[in-house]
Amino acid sequence: MPGPDAKWTPMASRQHTSSPRCVSCGSQVTRQFARVFGDNRDVVHACPECSTYREMKTSDFIPEELR
Repeated sequence: MPGPDAKWTPMASRQHTSSPRCVSCGSQVTRQFARVFGDNRDVVHACPECSTYREMKTSDFIPEELR
């Protein structure tokens, strides 16, 4: 068990999850979000943190070769 001086760093532990992340800003997204708004490989190129839903629906931010 860690001692009383051990620091809890939630951001450090979040970075090691297998959840998908936005390649534009690095924000964590759900797998369902990646299936809906991601490219053909479920890679998310924009998320609500760095884009609007209107922009995400058009898919203009996804590189042409990945659509």
